[in-house]
Amino acid sequence: MTEIAQIPETSGQNRLDAAAKIISSSIGWSAATGAIPIPLVDMAALAAVQANMISKISRLYGESLSTEAARSIIAVMLGTLLPAGVANSFMRMSIKVLPGAGYLIGTASMMALSAAGTYAIGKVFIGHFEKGGTLSNFDPESIKEQLKKEYDDAKLSGKGVAKTAA
Repeated sequence: MTEIAQIPETSGQNRLDAAAKIISSSIGWSAATGAIPIPLVDMAALAAVQANMISKISRLYGESLSTEAARSIIAVMLGTLLPAGVANSFMRMSIKVLPGAGYLIGTASMMALSAAGTYAIGKVFIGHFEKGGTLSNFDPESIKEQLKKEYDDAKLSGKGVAKTAA
């Protein structure tokens, strides 16, 4: 999974469209990780999907980022999103181990939150690159508020989940 397929050079609206497709595909995979019945394994799978997404978006904008480096960035970004909902996240992860309705509720919650987080991370990276940013000047600390805003917007509007169907 460390080798990413070559992404053709694009610019302008074509590049934005290609980036949106990368996010949309990643949202679907992220939502699927929410169905993994083992707590923490689902989070590891989610981080891998998001790292792959960041690597693809970076290549689309002419930047080279290994999946391993992307995982480090994801760890920082998830650290931004999790404190606000740590109790809720652990509750949702824990409820998945309960049979029947507990599993269904926990799974549905994790799928939606995973999709929203992936959408937010993708949007933040696209915004950074569209403003002329590079990986060398990407500062996870400086985008925390934007990341939280994108995440909250995605949760409230269902953008992450809706994008999966698009």
